[in-house]
Amino acid sequence: MSRGEVARRLLRLLRPLAPLMALSATARVINQGLAVAVPALAAALVVAVEPGDAVGSLLLILAGLALVKGSFRYVEQFTGHAVTFRLLSELRIEAYRNIVPLAPAGLDEDRSGDLVARVVGDIDRVEPFYAHTIAPLVSGVLVPLLAAVGLALWVDPLVAAAFLPFPLLIVVSAPWLGAGRVAELSARGRELGGDTAAGLTDVAQGLREIAAFEARDTVAAWIDDLSRRTAAARRSLARVSATRSGLGDLLAGAAVVAVTATSTYLLDSNVIGASGMAAAVVAAWVGTAPARALEGIVPDLEQALAAGTRLFHLADREPPVRPAELPVTVPAEGTLVFESVTVRFPGSGSAALDGIDLEIPGGSYVAVVGPSGSGKSTLVELPLRFRDPDKGKVQVGGVDVRNADPSALSDRIMLVPQRPEIFFGSLADNLLLADSGASASDLWEALDRAALGQWARSLPEGLSTPIGELGETLSGGQRQRLAIARAFLREPEILILDEATSELDAGTERKVLAEIARERGRRTVVVVAHRLDTVTDADEILVVDRGRLVERGRHDDLVEARGLYAGLWQRHLDVMPESA
Repeated sequence: MSRGEVARRLLRLLRPLAPLMALSATARVINQGLAVAVPALAAALVVAVEPGDAVGSLLLILAGLALVKGSFRYVEQFTGHAVTFRLLSELRIEAYRNIVPLAPAGLDEDRSGDLVARVVGDIDRVEPFYAHTIAPLVSGVLVPLLAAVGLALWVDPLVAAAFLPFPLLIVVSAPWLGAGRVAELSARGRELGGDTAAGLTDVAQGLREIAAFEARDTVAAWIDDLSRRTAAARRSLARVSATRSGLGDLLAGAAVVAVTATSTYLLDSNVIGASGMAAAVVAAWVGTAPARALEGIVPDLEQALAAGTRLFHLADREPPVRPAELPVTVPAEGTLVFESVTVRFPGSGSAALDGIDLEIPGGSYVAVVGPSGSGKSTLVELPLRFRDPDKGKVQVGGVDVRNADPSALSDRIMLVPQRPEIFFGSLADNLLLADSGASASDLWEALDRAALGQWARSLPEGLSTPIGELGETLSGGQRQRLAIARAFLREPEILILDEATSELDAGTERKVLAEIARERGRRTVVVVAHRLDTVTDADEILVVDRGRLVERGRHDDLVEARGLYAGLWQRHLDVMPESA
C-alpha cells in the first residue's frame, strides 16, 4: 500500500469533520501571519521613533495584535485537537471492529502484544497526521505568500521578489529530502515497535518460566538486540532530520541576506526608509518560520503513514468467515451434524479434518479422543464457526452455521478450551461475563457445580476477590474450573469441553465431569478427553486420527474391537498407577 493511498484513506476519515479542520487551518494561518506582522511592525517602530514621540497608541496596537494572535492560537489548538481526538477514538473503535471478525482463526499468526501495539501505539502515531500536518502544511505555504504580499505593499515589490523564492525553496526541498529513506525507516520503526511490544508482553507473561530456566541473561540479550536495532533506525532518522533542519536554516539565512542587500540598495536609492528596511529584514527571517516548521512535521508524517499502513493492513485482511446476508435463527435444540467436512490449514501438506461425516443427537453425551494433533480441537471449534470448512458443512439445530445468526450460535453453544482466558478483575467479574444478570446465588451455585465453591468461600473477599491479570493468582486447575463455572451459568444447548479438565487432579476431574454428565438429556455435551477413564460412560466415543473419524461406539465395544481406541486404552491402563 503506497503512502499516497494511506494518506487518502486517512483524509477520507476526516470528511465529516472537514469544516472544523478548515477552521483550525484558518486560525493557524492568521496566528502565524500575525507572528510575522507583529515583530516586523515593532522593528519599524523602534527605528522610526524619535525621542519625545508619543508611542502609547502604537504600543496598544501591538498589544492588541498580540492578544488577537493568542486567541487564534487557542482556536487553532482547540479545534485541531478536537478533530484529532474524535478521529483517534473512531480509529480505535474501528480497529476493534476489524479484529473481532478475524478471531480466532484469522489471528493465529499474530502475537497479542503486536495487536495491542497496533490498537494503541499505531493509532497514537496517527495523531500527528491530523493534529500537526494538515494545518501546518496550509500555513507553511500561505503565510510566506502573505508575507511577500505584505512586503510588496508596505515596503517595496522588489523586496518581496527577493524574499519569496527562499521560503518556496524550503517548502519544496528541505522537508522532502530523503523522503524514501525516511518512509523506509519509519515503517521499520513501527515494525520494531510492534515486535518490542509483543516481546515484552511475552516476557511479562513468562516471568516465572524465565526465572525457572535461569534465562534472564538470554532474555536481556534479546531485549538489548531489539533495542539496538530500534536505536539504529532512530539514529538514521535523526541524521536525515538534522540535514533537513540545516538546509532549511541555510535557505532562511539566505532570504535574510537577499532582503538585506535589496533593502540596502533601495535605502541608498531613497526608495524606502530605515523603518521599512528594518521591517523587511525581520519579516524575512520570521516569514520563513512556517516553511521551516514543515521539516519538523515530515518525520511525524512518515511515522503516521507507516502506522496507518499497519492499521489498514489489519482492516483489509479477509476474515476467515463471512457473516450471512440474511442470518437465520438457530432453534433451541442441540443436534450437531457434520457433512463431508474437510479442513486444511494454509501451508499444511495434509488435511486437519478429512471427510468427516457425523451426527451428534441433541441431549447426548459424547467424548472425542485420539492422538495429539489428530484434529479433535478443530472438529469441536467448527460449530462455533471459528473457521469454515473447505468442503462440506456443519449444522447446528438443522441450520448451516454459515447461514446462522452469530449471536444465536453463541447463545446455543459454549466452548470451554484447555487454556481459558481469565480477565483482570474479581472472581465475580469473570463469572458475569457469561451472564451479566446472574445473582450472587447463581454464581455460588455455578462455582459449587464446578467444584470451586469451597475454595471461593475461603477467600477473604469471596466473590469480590481480585484474581489478577490472566488469573495469575489461580492455579491451572482453578482457571479451568472457573471457565467451567462460566459455562454452567450460560446454560447453553450445546456444551463443548476441549480438554477443559486437563489440569485437574483425577478425583476433581471425575467430580466435575460427573456433574457435566448429569446434563445429558437436557443439553448436548461434547468432551474432548485427555484421560480415557473419565469418559467410559459416554453415550458414544468418537475416535479421531489424522483428521479422520476412524472409530465410534461405546467404550466396551471399542475395546473389544481391538482398534486404535483399544491401543489408547491399554496405554492409559499402563500409566494409571503413575498418574494416580
